[in-house]
Amino acid sequence: MIYVVLYFPYLLDNVLGGLTRLNELEITVLVDDRSIDEVKLKPTHGISLYIETMGHYILFDTGPNPDILRNNSESLDIDLSLLDVVIVSHVHTPHTGGIPFIGWVAPSTKTYIPYAAGPYFEQIVMKNGLVPIEVIDWIKILPRVYISKPYYGPPWEHFLIIDSDRGLIIFSGCMHPNYKEVLSSIYEYFSKDIYTIIGGFHLVSAPERFIKSIADYLSSVSTYVVPLHCSGVKFIEYMVMKYPEKLIKAMAGSIIKL
Repeated sequence: MIYVVLYFPYLLDNVLGGLTRLNELEITVLVDDRSIDEVKLKPTHGISLYIETMGHYILFDTGPNPDILRNNSESLDIDLSLLDVVIVSHVHTPHTGGIPFIGWVAPSTKTYIPYAAGPYFEQIVMKNGLVPIEVIDWIKILPRVYISKPYYGPPWEHFLIIDSDRGLIIFSGCMHPNYKEVLSSIYEYFSKDIYTIIGGFHLVSAPERFIKSIADYLSSVSTYVVPLHCSGVKFIEYMVMKYPEKLIKAMAGSIIKL
């Protein structure tokens, strides 16, 4: 079952009846192009997801700006000093700009960076007090938590996967590589159905036929789709029209409980 709370964490206990379990997975959208409250949570072109699973704390991408990441995480009462790991999906600024704030609040955190990111980006991570680890192949980083091998878009991009009891939960920064190749490869690696795909799908400026094709495909291979960041309004509108039962609407401030 999926719960979506479109407000702040202090409402969770009331809305969900204080539901807490060790195997529960909770995703908080810290940064997105849209926001549920533009006064308290600044929208910006970027993405950052805070994930709690099995007692571990993960940050997937950091947004484009340390000040926005700081403002939004503090407004949502998210303590990023507790992070176990940071995953940077690819080297574009909307995904990397918040690194200085992470280095300030959670120094020495392992930070998984894309293949072929280059010495310049590695130095940025190190200068901010974090520990860069280049992803060159599939890697298990925590219990039931994996990073995929790199796929070429361009640029090189990898994906975060959580192997849940209900199926695979796949986190996408922008899906620059071929989406069918990526999802087929992930499915084959685990031999397990995809439960939820969440993140950016790089469709803001895509032709309508391409948007429909991707929406049809994502809906055919997963139970739920959560479009964020660069997925675009047209993609969401098409999902609302054709696959409302598969769409989970989310933006900065949304909390998704699986």
